[in-house]
Amino acid sequence: MKIAFHGQRGSYAEAAAAWMYADQDIATVPTATVQGVVDALLSGGVQLGVVRFEMSDWGTNYELLDLMRSNRVWFNREIRFHERYNLAGPRGSNRKGIKRVMAHPTILHFCSAYLGRQKDVEILARYDSADLLAAVATRGKGDEAVVCGDFAASIYGLSVLEAGVENNPTSITRFVALGPALVAPPKDRALVSTSVMFELKHEPGALMSALAAFKKYGINLNVVTGRPNRANRWDYTIYVEFSGAHSDDDNLNALAELKQHTTYLQVLGSYDSSEPRLKTT
Repeated sequence: MKIAFHGQRGSYAEAAAAWMYADQDIATVPTATVQGVVDALLSGGVQLGVVRFEMSDWGTNYELLDLMRSNRVWFNREIRFHERYNLAGPRGSNRKGIKRVMAHPTILHFCSAYLGRQKDVEILARYDSADLLAAVATRGKGDEAVVCGDFAASIYGLSVLEAGVENNPTSITRFVALGPALVAPPKDRALVSTSVMFELKHEPGALMSALAAFKKYGINLNVVTGRPNRANRWDYTIYVEFSGAHSDDDNLNALAELKQHTTYLQVLGSYDSSEPRLKTT
């Protein structure tokens, strides 16, 4: 099975794909953008796509929600874990000898506090993360290092010189697997959730009436959030996550009742939650 992921080889998105489908024979395909993941999925070139959906420090990836509104892809699975970043160098290098540190700008941002404390060390931003990691490992220079995750360090053969240099050691990132069809998770999965987006009619009490549909059928809401609608100024799109699959009887009834209070309603998918196969903290 082919799985596209947003990022370069060794990224945590690739690790998320490997962990979510550890029981299957998979081949991962890197893409430079979230749009690239969706395009690969819609073209049939891959069977699934994995992207970062939410970070506890930075919030939701609304670009993905916008793409899902205009493209027929659905959430199939999720995984949550801490992204740990390390100072890593070629085999045999020493932390005290490092004079130059390189990484993707996003990773540098995640580790800005640690890097800001490094004196007499040159910090360089590089977008070609995969090529950079391979080059550092091959050159074997003892004065240069990279900032990368555990997964990347292991596949490129780098030594971790200092572990856990990210700004927030308790942050959690949520990755989702996208599929080309709306499916219900296997019955034996303990943690199953459904996500929907909707927009309300302009009438008094619309939001309370809409959410009352879930209360009526005893459905637990895990997430409720709103954001400005990109199409209609001053309108808002509501994003809701709740327990169970969309095909469960109570959820079907609640969604039918919810629809009566909306001008737009989209089921984004039902999905189970995986646990990481490797420790990252």
